[in-house]
Amino acid sequence: MKWKLGSVIAALVALVGGSAYAVHTVAAEGPVPAMPLIYDSYPEGAHAQVSVDGVRRDREPKVIAAPPGGQVTLTALLGSRRLEETVSVARFRVECWVRSHVSFTAYQRVTLPAYLDPTVPPETVPVTGTMDVPPCQRVTNGVHGQYSGKICIVVGAREGDDLGASCREFLVVKGALPGPELPGLEAAGVVPLWRAVAEAELKSVEERGAYTVIQGLEGKYFFPTREQAENFAKLAQERGWGTYVVTQAEIDARHLAKAEAIAAAGEGSAYFLRNGLVKLVRLVRIFK
Repeated sequence: MKWKLGSVIAALVALVGGSAYAVHTVAAEGPVPAMPLIYDSYPEGAHAQVSVDGVRRDREPKVIAAPPGGQVTLTALLGSRRLEETVSVARFRVECWVRSHVSFTAYQRVTLPAYLDPTVPPETVPVTGTMDVPPCQRVTNGVHGQYSGKICIVVGAREGDDLGASCREFLVVKGALPGPELPGLEAAGVVPLWRAVAEAELKSVEERGAYTVIQGLEGKYFFPTREQAENFAKLAQERGWGTYVVTQAEIDARHLAKAEAIAAAGEGSAYFLRNGLVKLVRLVRIFK
């Protein structure tokens, strides 16, 4: 018996009560629309301030510092735990905290791979949006300090059906932004980095020949000069934090452009590199 199958139609024959019925099924065209999961969201090429001891504890910056009329860039990692390939939509929203200004980017269509191996985390897809800083006139106090508004990624299965969001607070700053200047995305060459490490991290760096981010942390801080790292090591000893050793590293300028520049109270200016950027840092030397 020969079966002739179309590209998307299959004929099934079922016998019910002695009668034959032809049942036609049509294969779905493309991925199934579905709500995505937001695994992380973080700013890129941003400036921020961190609290006292933030550098020592590698606490990530919580509030972005942005100039009036400037821009903020947010990246989110989207994934799915469905067995089939799915498609979702995402867009970015920026607003002042009193909602005196709300604007959106255009929707982006995101195809998420099927989740077939439950023993590993789902594969994520990055989605990035850049928005102009609105003219927020007022600030409010939040858990992480003062902020003027929020930039968010909002997601859904279809356009107009926004059901999930992840936001970051920003503070409109007039004048100089905190932290060192960041290179441009098209910058060439390498940039030296310096980091003072405690004994436990020193052992890890010596064994691996690289920096790693321990579970529960978002990234690591690096100073732009050796003098800053040495001063931090002295500060740590004075405050009873233990013995710190200065290490030298380097990173391509185009990668550093995606880091966050910060000013930490009592600890100086530095770069915060999230896990993905830390993996791109190359160890140069350990000073003992």
